[in-house]
Amino acid sequence: MVRAVVVVVLGLLGVVVSNGVALAHAGGLSSSTNEPVVLRVEPAVPGVDVTVVEAGARLRLVNHTGQRVAVTPPAGSVINALPSVDAGDTALWSDPRVVAAAATPRPADARLDWRIPLTVGDRAVAVLGEQRWPAPPDAALWWLLLVIVGAVPVVLVALGAGVARWGLAVCTAAVMVSHIVHMYGSALVVAEGRLVWVFLAASGFAVVGWPIGVAGAWLTARNRPAGPLLCCVSGALLAIIIAPADLFSFHDPVIPFAWGADLDRLLIALTVGGGLGVLFAAWLLMRRAPAAVGDAA
Repeated sequence: MVRAVVVVVLGLLGVVVSNGVALAHAGGLSSSTNEPVVLRVEPAVPGVDVTVVEAGARLRLVNHTGQRVAVTPPAGSVINALPSVDAGDTALWSDPRVVAAAATPRPADARLDWRIPLTVGDRAVAVLGEQRWPAPPDAALWWLLLVIVGAVPVVLVALGAGVARWGLAVCTAAVMVSHIVHMYGSALVVAEGRLVWVFLAASGFAVVGWPIGVAGAWLTARNRPAGPLLCCVSGALLAIIIAPADLFSFHDPVIPFAWGADLDRLLIALTVGGGLGVLFAAWLLMRRAPAAVGDAA
């Protein structure tokens, strides 16, 4: 129990030192129930390219027309921060019409049209698109996988000393790698900023937790007493403090991740479920160690 208290205190200290937990995904992006889709620019204007980026969080306008392209605010709006893009430039923005569509309750046909007026030079055109509500994932399947993953380290430690330390070491390393890949794939979705800084900023205190986990796995594999404690700390940091915000991805169909939503859900299950399993497995291994020493005496 003393060791468990130490783990919790270290975890809370980590939050204080890092001034908060890491965001669920890089760039402050989060999972969603719907996403915008650009259908066309009407009338078509060669050189005007409007696309959806960051899993629907923003639009990107690329201007190769030789004229200025301006996004028109909604009628009666006081918004004046919508982009005006010079020839050869690019702009990113979150449009209030798309935001309003995203906040609308799911329509019966899971689609809702929106329209964004533009001016190209002195010519009026419009970006036509729609908000779509994809079918949600089978959340029960992902929660079941999380529970199964969490049981693996505990079972391996329970099998006995020959398997316990190697099982804990491998599971801890797998949890660290899963979270690193999750954060990197999330950082790739962000449309601006240097990748390394986006990745590090989004990772938050995890950049300290990962080396703790790697060190714990290494020391546990070498049968050093400090190894299980470090595994315990790293598992608690990821599974209890840092990664739980990602669990909304089990229920939302739109995930800001570069390599597919299901892969990201798998990585989240490995991180949270595996982290909890590592926490309890390491605690069991630490409880076993004093008894073994007493028996040898």
